[in-house]
Amino acid sequence: MTTLFYDVRRLLVLLVLLILVGGLGALGSMANEEDPRITNRVATVLTSFPGASAARVEQLVTERIEARLKQLDEVDELRSVSTNGLSSITVVLKDSITEPDTPFGLVRDALTDVTPDLPTGAGVPIFDDTRAGAYTVLVALTWEAESDLNLVVLRRSALELQDRMRAFPGTELVTLHGASKEEISVALDRSASAALGLSKSRIAQAIESADAKVSAGQFKGEQTELNLEVRGEIDGLSRLRETIIGQSPQGLSIRLGDVATLSRGIASPATDLAYHNGKPAIVVATRMQAGLRVADWTSDVRQLVDEFELAVSDGVKVDIIFDQGGYASDRFATLVGNLLIGAGLVVLVLFVTLGWRSALIVSAAIPLTGLASLIILNLLGRPINQISITGLIVALGLLVDAAIVMTDSVRRHLLDGTSPRESVRRSVQRLWLPLFSSTLTTVLAFLPLVILPGGAGEFVGGIGSSVIVALVASFALAMTAIAALAGIFLKPPSQKKSGKGRFGFLQSGIQAAALGQRFEALFLKSLAMPKRSIAIACLLPLIGFYGVTTLPTSFFPEADRNQFYVELRLPSQSAIEETTRAVLEAQQYLETNEEIVQVSWFVGRSAPSFYYNIANNQDGNASYAQAMITTRSVGQVKSTINEVGQALQVSLPDVQVISRQLSQGPPTFSPIELRIFGNDMNILQDLGEKSRLIFAEIDEVTATNPSFAGGEPKLWLDLDPDRARQFGLGIGQASELIRAELDGVVSGSIIEGTEELDIRIWTAEEDRNQLSDLASIEFVREDQPGNSVPVLALGELELLPAPATLRRFQGNRVNIISGYVAAGEIPSTAIEKFKLAWEEAGHEIPPGYDFQFGGDEEARADNFGVLLSIFGIISIIMLATVVLTFNSFRLAAIVFIVAILSTGLGMLSLTIFQFPFGFQPIVALIGLIGVAINAAIIILSGLKSNPLAKRGDHKAITGEVMATSRHIWSTTITTFGGFLPLILSEGGFWPPFATAIAGGVLLSTVISFFLVPQMFLLFTGFEKFPRPRFGKLALSRT
Repeated sequence: MTTLFYDVRRLLVLLVLLILVGGLGALGSMANEEDPRITNRVATVLTSFPGASAARVEQLVTERIEARLKQLDEVDELRSVSTNGLSSITVVLKDSITEPDTPFGLVRDALTDVTPDLPTGAGVPIFDDTRAGAYTVLVALTWEAESDLNLVVLRRSALELQDRMRAFPGTELVTLHGASKEEISVALDRSASAALGLSKSRIAQAIESADAKVSAGQFKGEQTELNLEVRGEIDGLSRLRETIIGQSPQGLSIRLGDVATLSRGIASPATDLAYHNGKPAIVVATRMQAGLRVADWTSDVRQLVDEFELAVSDGVKVDIIFDQGGYASDRFATLVGNLLIGAGLVVLVLFVTLGWRSALIVSAAIPLTGLASLIILNLLGRPINQISITGLIVALGLLVDAAIVMTDSVRRHLLDGTSPRESVRRSVQRLWLPLFSSTLTTVLAFLPLVILPGGAGEFVGGIGSSVIVALVASFALAMTAIAALAGIFLKPPSQKKSGKGRFGFLQSGIQAAALGQRFEALFLKSLAMPKRSIAIACLLPLIGFYGVTTLPTSFFPEADRNQFYVELRLPSQSAIEETTRAVLEAQQYLETNEEIVQVSWFVGRSAPSFYYNIANNQDGNASYAQAMITTRSVGQVKSTINEVGQALQVSLPDVQVISRQLSQGPPTFSPIELRIFGNDMNILQDLGEKSRLIFAEIDEVTATNPSFAGGEPKLWLDLDPDRARQFGLGIGQASELIRAELDGVVSGSIIEGTEELDIRIWTAEEDRNQLSDLASIEFVREDQPGNSVPVLALGELELLPAPATLRRFQGNRVNIISGYVAAGEIPSTAIEKFKLAWEEAGHEIPPGYDFQFGGDEEARADNFGVLLSIFGIISIIMLATVVLTFNSFRLAAIVFIVAILSTGLGMLSLTIFQFPFGFQPIVALIGLIGVAINAAIIILSGLKSNPLAKRGDHKAITGEVMATSRHIWSTTITTFGGFLPLILSEGGFWPPFATAIAGGVLLSTVISFFLVPQMFLLFTGFEKFPRPRFGKLALSRT
């Protein structure tokens, strides 16, 4: 079997053809997206409680829902925000959950169970698990006609596009942004309706009774059954105006049109608004289903949008403002370019070190392994994205290792005069176990990335999957196709050339005999002083262990993208009109910035997620706005972010401006998050203010946002119960009447096509949009027409502060200080400065209160802990593999020591280039272990198989090490060359990762040559073996 592919050449040809056809087919059919899809473990529960204060919402709604959800074992984290009239709870499932449908079903069941326990007037909890992940295409509809803005036409055009997108194949989700609901407004004449004794509730009952949209039953006869419905439903404004709502004292019918003005339009005030490049807009956001090719899908969507634009109403302009397909294509082109450059460097190194024949054979392993990997990844259902492609780049320098060792072994046997077939047999027979061991240990090193739970694991797992698949494929090919090709194409001794002359290196690679002799002499000296050699070899790793402690820590770096976003936070009591004024003022500045090419604002809610980890957690927040900003290039985005943030803060001094760069990795709510736990709101506010002031003095911090910073102005009606009772009013009834006056009463609806428009009855806008209008509110007495009761006759209005927002974390009240850093800065630096400044200020945390850091700091610590726990188990398996390979605990101990020291060398590389010690360098160091120990395994395998070396013979040890040095140097340089494009790439994501592995592998040659053989010598107990005189030994010509 060891020579099957050498003996049966047709089988070899069929294998190569199968890999070529299958690999190219997989490449053309595999799904692709820009970034990995992270399993959605986050859902939002929204429960309205109109008219209730934040404190009442927390007590009567939020706490009851949280208490029920905390009983679910699948729930890992609960965050809640209680504001006036709304409870918002964020539910986060445990990282171990990979199929969230069933756990989310349990959450829905829990919400159904708790609904009867909610107070009267509270809405049914709304469960939403569609917010995670980025939208694929965003389309903006703006009004371009010379006539006045017609939001109704704009909204209905957006609805039509939404319907088309929903019906489009491959669409997962379509949402509208900036499209407030359309409704029928019934604006009552306050004096006319009061004079007739017509209250809003009475008018609402009249409209409800006149709107026959319910079934009148079913006739059931002996032979037939017929549905019955009463004709006369309200089907338009004309019919609504004629609705009889009462009788005058003279007995005449009073119609709705007699006391009210009716109109069709967008609900006022709007719940959310959108602006594109300064013009009112409605944005249609579309998300593609998983498993499709993003560039192809978005290209088809563009055709659909073009067709829609031709059919849309005059005056409506349609623009695609975001297309993930374009970003994905650019990212793939860059990564594929890096892959080709890396492959070219590897091939060049092989030609220089091995000679052209060996280089061609080893180089054949690159496309064969790559295509075989694509076949396997496709069968496993893995998509192509920037992470999986990078995994292949990482594997590029590793996948030729087995091929180099196998080809070099066959070549050496041929040089010794062995026949080609026997050379293949001996090489496969001798190398399968050490190569299997080294491949397995490398696979095990990258395995934690695949099995790491949660968003971080799903994000970087593609690297591990690609590397593991490529390594397994490369090992299989080295044992079969590469061994056979080496036996077929490498020439035996009688045919080989001397390799001398100007171009002699093309035959057998660069020999560098003089350099080899110097290296051999140095190596002999190290064997003469093994302990000193080991100590010197350990020096570099120890420097690395120390150096990494001086580096700042981070979670994931910022993204390399020509986009960023700006948040505006106004005082919590601000109306959406005031927020809009701030947005338009900010827009004026942004239009003057030459680096900015496009700005899309979303007012009253979060922007649709245009990047996969942007939090979408602002619902019904009239004081909030978020902008998606596109710049001309990636190179200037950091400076533009900082410039925009500073300029807008100056021009909008009463508005908090947060200008943020997109970041890589799983989502966090903010880069810095300080949680202050306790019950007393005054103490929470005091501790939060002290913390905020310290953060404000830290240079890296651009903005802080406490979740509880005191109260907002609130009107209180001090109602006299006795006086209210005289007019037949209770306190609760008075509250309902005032709310009806301010918010209106919804009763009935008009159906137009597929749209159902609610009918809202309220006072004319000019009578309710000023603070002074509150004093003129009158309660209509239906028993005494014309004798209404002013609200001030029942009590006094008073303006007092009240909590606007109350937050809870894991069921406990908390004040969360969210901090944001300037583009290019690292949150951990600011956190360390905060801790030092808190101690220097002498602040103390009162008993019963606690501080806890979340954000990037917590996410990094949690994921790092899980990764290390997984790697601890994997390392035991790795150790067992090495022990079984060598059948020796002492040799396994050498490999284990090499593994530890190699991480120090990777840390040294990070220290030299001053990269932050983030999550991706940690991942790289774990992968480095599997790569760095391969050379040790090869060297120890050769030494163990040599009887003289086992006895401590320095000459035998030197001969074995020099024999393996050729492919060790080749594999080291090819590994470094494969990583070089990533090292030199722009941005902060891949350079630290590639530097940690490539630098560690390059420096690990010091350990391989000056620690591994020396420890072998010491562990064998023959360090006192008679040493030869230092001098020239016969080199094993390679």
